[in-house]
Amino acid sequence: MTRYFALIFLLISFSISAQPSRELLFSINPSILKVHVATKEGNHGVGSGVVVAKDYVVTNCHVIANAQGVHVTKYGYSYSPTALIANWKKDLCILKFKFLELRPVKLGSTATLMYETEVFGKSYGGNTIKPHTSYGKVKGLHLFDDYHVVQSSAWFSLGASGGGLFNNEGELIGVTTFKTAGRFAFYYSMPVEIIKDMLAHGEEISVTTQSDLPFWDAPEQQLPYFMRVAGPLKNEEWLKLNTISQEWVEAEPASSEAKVHLAISLYHKSDFNQAKKLFIDVTKSNSRHTQCYYYLYKIAEKENLVSEQEKYKKIVMQLDENLLEE
Repeated sequence: MTRYFALIFLLISFSISAQPSRELLFSINPSILKVHVATKEGNHGVGSGVVVAKDYVVTNCHVIANAQGVHVTKYGYSYSPTALIANWKKDLCILKFKFLELRPVKLGSTATLMYETEVFGKSYGGNTIKPHTSYGKVKGLHLFDDYHVVQSSAWFSLGASGGGLFNNEGELIGVTTFKTAGRFAFYYSMPVEIIKDMLAHGEEISVTTQSDLPFWDAPEQQLPYFMRVAGPLKNEEWLKLNTISQEWVEAEPASSEAKVHLAISLYHKSDFNQAKKLFIDVTKSNSRHTQCYYYLYKIAEKENLVSEQEKYKKIVMQLDENLLEE
C-alpha cells in the first residue's frame, strides 16, 4: 500500500439541501450488506456492500481479492454469490446472486454534483451490527479515466470498504473505497457511473483471483496527481507540493484542483500575489470552492485588507462553518 493511503478493509445557493429524514435513512438500511470473506491465511475479513440491481451487490475488489470464500449477510441470512463482474484497477466488484430478495438502491449521478453538496455514507465500518451513517459534504471531484472520484468529508472507518455514499435524495453516487492515513483524513469514493457501465457491459467471471492492483495502491510516481499531493499537503511539505502541483498544471492545464494546490504551495512560500490570482481564477469557474475562499481570507488577513477579510470569511462560513474553527 502507498505511504499516504490506507486500506479500509477490517480483518478478524450555498446550502442546497437539508439533512436527510430518518425515514429516508432507514429505508436505505435494508440495501446495505455486510460482506464476509475467508482469506488464504485462514482469517475472516469483513467489508460492506450495496444492492445496486436485482441480485447484484457492489463492493470493493480489495475486500474479496483472492478470497477462498465469499458470502454476504443480512437479517441473519447468508447468501453466496454465483459470479462476479470485476474492475480490479478501479477497485469495484459486483457480486451476482440468485434469489437475493433485497431492494436495490436508486442510482444517482456525479455529473451534477457540486462542491459542498451534502452527502452521507452508509456502511458496516467498525464491523458494526447495523449499518451506520456518517455525514459530510463534497470536497473534491477528481477526474480519473473520464470518471470523477468523489472526495468528501463523510468519514468512514475500517470495514467500510464497499459501503455507499448517497446524496440527500437517497441516490447512490459512489462507493466508499479509500482514505488517507492519520487524523483529518481525506475520504474518497468511486463514482456510480462505473457501476452503471459494469452492469451494462461487464463480463461475468467465477473466480476472485486479483488480476490487477487498484490504482490507489500503485507506487507514488504512478498515482493520479490528486493523490500525489495529499501527502505533502497533510505533512506541510510545501516545496514538494509546489513541485508536484507544477507538474500537475503542466500535464492537466484545465484542472482547477491543479491550480488550487499550486496556489496553496505559493501561499506557503509567501508569494501571495500569484497565489491570490490563482485562487480567484478557480472561483470564477467554481464558486463553491471553499478552500480557495479560505486562503483568500488568509491572504487578506496577512495583507491587513479588512474589507476583503470580512468578505471572504463570510463566504467560508456560509459554505462550511466548521472550516475556520478547524
